[in-house]
Amino acid sequence: MPKHISTGIIILIVLVFISFFTFNYLNHKWESKYNHLKSLYQQKNDSGYIYIVTHASSAIPLAETLEKISTSKEDEDPAKIQQLITQAQAQAETINEQLLTIIEFSDGFSKNSVPEVSINQTVMTTELQKDMFILAFQANVWRPLYNISYNYWKVKPQLNEDTRKTLMALATELRALDKTITSYKEVAADMAFRGHTPYSKTPLLDQLKPHLEKIKSIQNNIYN
Repeated sequence: MPKHISTGIIILIVLVFISFFTFNYLNHKWESKYNHLKSLYQQKNDSGYIYIVTHASSAIPLAETLEKISTSKEDEDPAKIQQLITQAQAQAETINEQLLTIIEFSDGFSKNSVPEVSINQTVMTTELQKDMFILAFQANVWRPLYNISYNYWKVKPQLNEDTRKTLMALATELRALDKTITSYKEVAADMAFRGHTPYSKTPLLDQLKPHLEKIKSIQNNIYN
């Protein structure tokens, strides 16, 4: 084999090795940077989760408003009833937005998970989050309140017995929901105090799920 060809082959082999090691070096460098960014994202998400849960608004005011509507007198001033319904709608929207935010921040982060843009431009990592997000939309108490308000004025200002029972059932379940969230407020506050990372946020979603399913089920009485 001619000497210049042998030299060329040797140079080519050297270049291949240099390229290979350069690629591995850069790949390792960017992988380390990416993992670092994921770690920073998780720290920020954990911090947000703790803040949102510890500062969660109580669902009790909404429950109390629903109870007032449910137990109102049949000859109550219609303007007062409508005022209570409007108040309850605003409270329901606040609670629902809060639940949606808690669900979005209850990620199942791990080394193999990748945050993805999901429903309503939210960022999630698990199918459980996505399912719970949809469930929270379906369990939004604002929806039946809108329907109640419409029916209240449709013929004459009056709340039928089924509507009163439905509102009372919703109030009861909202109180149970508030109890669950309050218990996790204490856990999150302890995490913040001790500087502990909430490694698993799934238990909160698991305990919120039956409440949302119950609220969704109760709402169906309004539409049947």
